[in-house]
Amino acid sequence: MSMPLITPGADIASMILRASEQVGGIRDRDVIVIASSALATAQGRLKKLTSVKPSLRAKQLAKKSDLEPEFVEIVLREADKVLGFVKGAIATLRDGMLCANAGVDHTNAPLGSVTLMPEKPDQAAEEVLRALKKKVGGHLGVIIADSHVQPLRLGTVGQAIGVAGIEPAMDCRGKRDLYGRKLKITFRGIADQLASAAEVEMGEADERVPAVVIRWAKVEFTDQPKTSVKIPPKRCLFSGALKLEKK
Repeated sequence: MSMPLITPGADIASMILRASEQVGGIRDRDVIVIASSALATAQGRLKKLTSVKPSLRAKQLAKKSDLEPEFVEIVLREADKVLGFVKGAIATLRDGMLCANAGVDHTNAPLGSVTLMPEKPDQAAEEVLRALKKKVGGHLGVIIADSHVQPLRLGTVGQAIGVAGIEPAMDCRGKRDLYGRKLKITFRGIADQLASAAEVEMGEADERVPAVVIRWAKVEFTDQPKTSVKIPPKRCLFSGALKLEKK
């Protein structure tokens, strides 16, 4: 949905309701995916680079990663753990997620500023969900989506950093494949899959599509999800193989 430029203090739910008229309004069993940068901007999660004094560590890492020292200082403050770096990006852990630059981003931020990750994204998704339900009713889901890069793959995909109203993961263990074998470890990351689908429409540049309505998705609507898309490092294939949990 095309929407006006979002500014700090904006009422995201009201803007989505108005913009949803482009697709016939929000309907029962719709899932609304919101770009994390849009939510963060509405929350006022913007930081001016000139307001930051880089530490010695930030200056050293900036030189190695070819990034601005002020930018790196913000990344260090936002990250729970720094795992490594390449030219132009720092690998971090933040809020249980592996992400580049702790979610700090120049893209779609005012000149001279960066956007931080949204504050309490699950809670924010729940607040938007409640506001939408007051106007629409029925079963709805809300996903806060952020761009993410996968190991050894070119390009960004979506990942859900906040979810409300739907079961974010589907347990497929015990189901049978085409040849009758029972699945033993398979879960489907439904929220992540929907976030990626939505980002096809959202784009990454000046598209002005900070929210997408997904209709007729095969999801389980619930007020109290039993699963989470986040898992501890010891259960993760990549962190286990790379021993990220020990760094």
